[in-house]
Amino acid sequence: MMDRYPTLVEVDLDAFKWNLERIRDLIPPETKILLVVKADAYGHGAVRISRFASECGVDMLGVATLDEGRELRNDGISLPILILSPVLTEELEEVLQNDLAVTASTFDFAAAASRAAVRIGTECSLHIEIDTGMGRAGLPRDSAVEIIQRVKDLPGLKLDGIYTHFPASDSDIDFTLDQISFFTGILEDLRKAGLLFQFIHCANSAAVINFPSSHFNMIRPGLLAYGHCPSIDLKDRIEVVPVMSFKSKLILVREVPAGASVSYGRTFIAPEDMTVGVIAAGYGHGVSHRLSNKGRVLFRGRKVSIIGRVTMDMTMIDLTDFDRPEVGEEVVIFGRQGEEEISADHIAHWDGSLNYEVLCRISKRVVRVYLRSGKIDSTKSLLGIHEMTQG
Repeated sequence: MMDRYPTLVEVDLDAFKWNLERIRDLIPPETKILLVVKADAYGHGAVRISRFASECGVDMLGVATLDEGRELRNDGISLPILILSPVLTEELEEVLQNDLAVTASTFDFAAAASRAAVRIGTECSLHIEIDTGMGRAGLPRDSAVEIIQRVKDLPGLKLDGIYTHFPASDSDIDFTLDQISFFTGILEDLRKAGLLFQFIHCANSAAVINFPSSHFNMIRPGLLAYGHCPSIDLKDRIEVVPVMSFKSKLILVREVPAGASVSYGRTFIAPEDMTVGVIAAGYGHGVSHRLSNKGRVLFRGRKVSIIGRVTMDMTMIDLTDFDRPEVGEEVVIFGRQGEEEISADHIAHWDGSLNYEVLCRISKRVVRVYLRSGKIDSTKSLLGIHEMTQG
């Protein structure tokens, strides 16, 4: 099947399951998991990942938009789904028709959700976000209790959850501890007022590792479940495995004389006679333009340089030191090949971005192939492919 595609992403479901198990090792058995699958599950394919996550015992899914939630519902995903970002009030009826929970950051939004629920004769599942320091969305912490007390009296609402968001749980211990303290205080004030929530969640990937006091009764891992850490400082704290590999193939091999230029803008001039490979992936696939004359890929188990500007559909690489490279040979953009590996962290370092961005920017034009790798050993290598599905 893989031979059919010049460029593809391999998504290893057993690696994903392994990561979920390592995350579960850090939390009490009764703590629930809200898996973040926004941005097409960080590029891994939200539908397939969500379906498999359900089989793995995940309790809830987190998306960013109505469209993302609707896609999952249209594919038969029945898990509870929370839209973590604010939605427009004009989207609310469709949100409710798709049985999606929404986040309220203002009283006015909660009131609009109430009206929409009453209008169509249903109930709206609402999670309240408290801004304890993210500075992006959420009720102000000083007035949160008062506002929530007003929200609870609105008809058609089910106050299912409450949460906050950490901006620096990978880097600022004191600030994050202050956030947890403020949030805990708000929960206590609400409890005294007789307001209890089924789901209390704060811990993103970094906080899952760094702050057990933030786990409450549900955690919200995203990047960690896909085998990456938000900070390199956390790499030795949990043994997760990258789920995704990004691969392409040589579609041309060319001999370029000394002095000839390669790609747009003539930013690379061959210093000698060279063998240049052309791969079937460019920035239209998710290979950042910022890797031009800077990044590297794997060929025959060795790191080789990207030369010239990355174009929309193709990227050129230096194969001068190889004997007779052939069209159709595999090139790994990130992932493992032989004993070598290029990680999303490597690419993020080369192009000045984030490992999040490296994963999320892989476009829909790239086919996702889902495989089962079998046992994962303590060196984080994937062994024995025995099943592969496309989806």
